[in-house]
Amino acid sequence: MPAVFILLRSLVIRLLSSRLAGSLAQFLRRSLTTGAAHLGTALRHIWERVRSQESKEAVLGCVLCILNMHKKVEN
Repeated sequence: MPAVFILLRSLVIRLLSSRLAGSLAQFLRRSLTTGAAHLGTALRHIWERVRSQESKEAVLGCVLCILNMHKKVEN
């Protein structure tokens, strides 16, 4: 009888963790989408306010640097 209890408990834990992982992945996906939308809006406002070409190139360089930070360094 204890073996059945352990098996049921492990099945319940797996079920809950898979649902939790699915919910977490969905939450992260939504958060990243919302964050990207806000970032795009903020960058658009900054781009419209910046007048000089040099400043626009500096802003673009910073954005590209940030976007490339997640890439692994290749040997």
